[in-house]
Amino acid sequence: MLSKKMLRDIRKHKTQFLSIFLMAFLGVFVFAGVGGESVVLEVNSNNYYNDTNLADGWIYSANLDDKFLDDVNSLEPVTQTERQLVVDSVADFSNDPEITLHFVENNSISKFYLVEGNPLDINDSNGVWLDKSFADAKDLKVGDNITFEFNGFKLEKEIKGIGYSPEYVYHASKSSVIPDFSKIGFAYMSYKAFPTESVPYNVLNVKFNGTADNFNELLSEKLDGKYNSFVERSEHTSVSQFSEEMDQHQMMAGIFPVVFILIAMLILLTTMTRIIAHQRTQIGILKACGFKDKSIMFHYISYGFWLVLVGSILGLIIGPMTLPQLFYPSMSSTYILPSWEPAWSMDFVYVAAAMVIMSVLVSYYAVKSIFNENPADTIRPKAPKVSSS
Repeated sequence: MLSKKMLRDIRKHKTQFLSIFLMAFLGVFVFAGVGGESVVLEVNSNNYYNDTNLADGWIYSANLDDKFLDDVNSLEPVTQTERQLVVDSVADFSNDPEITLHFVENNSISKFYLVEGNPLDINDSNGVWLDKSFADAKDLKVGDNITFEFNGFKLEKEIKGIGYSPEYVYHASKSSVIPDFSKIGFAYMSYKAFPTESVPYNVLNVKFNGTADNFNELLSEKLDGKYNSFVERSEHTSVSQFSEEMDQHQMMAGIFPVVFILIAMLILLTTMTRIIAHQRTQIGILKACGFKDKSIMFHYISYGFWLVLVGSILGLIIGPMTLPQLFYPSMSSTYILPSWEPAWSMDFVYVAAAMVIMSVLVSYYAVKSIFNENPADTIRPKAPKVSSS
């Protein structure tokens, strides 16, 4: 009986209840959708960084000899180091693309992430492992040759592999914040590919045991004057830019749903208050017929509960399935990850559950006052307020 009454009331006030449903749906839809996209970025980038053993810091110096290496390895937080020579070069194409070359010592830190071809061979002096975005832009494939010019040297190498690097999730030229992969790129080679026998390493990749927030001060104290600068992971251009992007998406996911949730609860409060005021007589009759206050209260609370519950569940399902797909094309044109696998967070469920609980509390607040009255008083219209003047 009460369920039929609820359906009849919902049909009668369908505009208000539809608004409640839509606001609840949109609140969770936006939070789970935009939040799902930010979770995808966070989870996939963390997996990528872990798989490639991204450096915790980079020491830049013009003299990375064995003694300097031993001195750094002796510092307490350091667990692993690898030297690289990183130089800017120009590839032999009509538009003179800028290619950052990495001559690596063992490819153990910030490792090249292979997509096609052969793994980076540290003993191969004839091969180069090329940035996939640049290779796609120039229609280059494994087995092709490519020529680089830098510091008076000219190197022609065979492309042995194509892939990504964790240091280049974001990579743009100095003159533009939007990457043009036909003009910029990177490449990895063995240190044995360098034209001279002695490799003038200029970057030391460092891994720490846990965090080392004070490593910059420790390095300055122990090796002052022996290096140029130190950059920790959070300050690295690619890492920091991508981190800021994730923060912006998380902020969007947190702000917009609040608006929809507040509107939904306000409409629910207004609607339920109006229904209770109009149905005083019906409530009195129900009480007189033997319905307990608890049953009647659950009946009116269920109006908002079911609408918000269904809207929240639909938002949880549809949001992560649709909204992230809208962001991926623009995101993948700027940020390079090897995969964009779906990811999930229990925060989505917590927000949906909080919204359902809020709907119950709001409905209870709207209906509680009338249950303090006895059936005889409830049947009569509510007495108007007496003016104090």
